Amino acid sequence: MKVFGMTCDDCVFTVSNGLKSAGATDVFVSLENGTASAVVDDSVLSPQDLLKIPVFGEKSHYKAQVRKVE
Repeated sequence: MKVFGMTCDDCVFTVSNGLKSAGATDVFVSLENGTASAVVDDSVLSPQDLLKIPVFGEKSHYKAQVRKVE
């Protein structure tokens, strides 16, 4: 996914923890590329549902866009 609003290593940590808290595994967040990748069990959480988790919520300055689902 493309992640907007990250400016530092703390942002990477926050986004990574947000994805993990939502149930994602194998999370990798890149500040340099402004991207994140994760593995999700789509029977529990769809990739589109990740866009609605608190770290990307209305009150957060981080926003995301799903780019590729494999």
